[in-house]
Amino acid sequence: MKKIIAAAVLSFVFAACCAADITRTVSETFASGGAFNGTVTFLNDYSNVTAVDGLLTGSTYGSDPITWIWNPTFNFASSFGSQYGGNFLMDGTTCGNDCGSYTYWVTFTWDKTNAPNLVLASPGGVLAEDGGNNINYYDPLVSGTISGGAVPEPSAVVLLATLLVGLGFLYRRRRISQEL
Repeated sequence: MKKIIAAAVLSFVFAACCAADITRTVSETFASGGAFNGTVTFLNDYSNVTAVDGLLTGSTYGSDPITWIWNPTFNFASSFGSQYGGNFLMDGTTCGNDCGSYTYWVTFTWDKTNAPNLVLASPGGVLAEDGGNNINYYDPLVSGTISGGAVPEPSAVVLLATLLVGLGFLYRRRRISQEL
């Protein structure tokens, strides 16, 4: 029984620690009065972004959904140092890693030095094409935050529930066999 409990605990720890992605809430305000608010999903080592679901509002942007990543396999800000991550959060539609129909994008860079606590960073300067936080390279970031803890993956929660139910059945079975 002890081996089963140990295996269950180790399985849960492994699933929780090695979750595929980590989702955080991002809020940014730009010089024009525009704002981006949404969720951004990072790889578990915070080196890149894999998904975005947000809204660019205010100024001339209206209410523009930001729903895809320019190239989720490339971290453009790493050239400024391994502590930086960077990608483009895009509106419109995607047709793969490098093309699409879009109007606005948020140049999004972060510092992962103190991960899991992330901060917005502009390692190449706030209007730098490859290392700033801005909209379309001309609307600089005024303030912003990356907040929230890691959101557990649904698969980790299902794994935990399955393990607990299994342990309950094993415990019940052992108790019944001891009574006989």
